[in-house]
Amino acid sequence: MSGIQVGALVEREMNKERAKRAVLVQLVVQGSGLALSLDDAVQVHGQSGTWKQAELFTSKLIDEGAFDRLDFDEKGLADFGYYVLARLHAFKAMGEAP
Repeated sequence: MSGIQVGALVEREMNKERAKRAVLVQLVVQGSGLALSLDDAVQVHGQSGTWKQAELFTSKLIDEGAFDRLDFDEKGLADFGYYVLARLHAFKAMGEAP
């Protein structure tokens, strides 16, 4: 294969649209308590509204009573929001988000 053909092949591969990624946030039962789970999700190719869970990003144990009362401190909420935004920023930086 000539250098020109290889270069064209590499350029085509680089221009392919990367799979879009998102953050899936879910409440899960963990032991006798609750956890917020942040997972990476990947858009199913050719199905714009369909996503599948890809891998665990992080999880945080939470007090069920505090959750039921929506009783969270501002720092905890800010940290949680920052994790979500930082992950979305990483996807965007890699070309995996709009």
